[in-house]
Amino acid sequence: MTRDPSPIPAQGRPVPRDGQPGLLEAGRLAELATDLRPLLEQTARAGTTTTWAVIRKRLTALMSLHRDDESVLLWLVDDDRDQKEPLPSALVTVGDRQMHPRFPTIAEQLGVPAGHSSTQQRSTWNYEVLKAHQYWRHRH
Repeated sequence: MTRDPSPIPAQGRPVPRDGQPGLLEAGRLAELATDLRPLLEQTARAGTTTTWAVIRKRLTALMSLHRDDESVLLWLVDDDRDQKEPLPSALVTVGDRQMHPRFPTIAEQLGVPAGHSSTQQRSTWNYEVLKAHQYWRHRH
């Protein structure tokens, strides 16, 4: 059963800010999530993390993705997982392997308590990254 993520408003999509690419339809985002999931699984098998810049180089369809759509895409990838699997979105980082700022919200929306303090959120994120690396290490 698919939950309704808050990044996708029920009554249409928000208007993008000036200079931002346009937002994509939910169906197109679902297609892109299907393309992104194997890349995140490969990242997990390699025991690493990735950034949106690297993802865009590997999946050129994401070159002009709106920032809000990035979050929706990560939510869709996570929502499609088996409940015993870790959150693949944890592998998408910013800067020098730092937790993506929207990870706590995505995790909470999917029923993974991330906590309220930044320390709790980083701890949850670190644990999800570790679980992802261990889970996909020997899967093909």
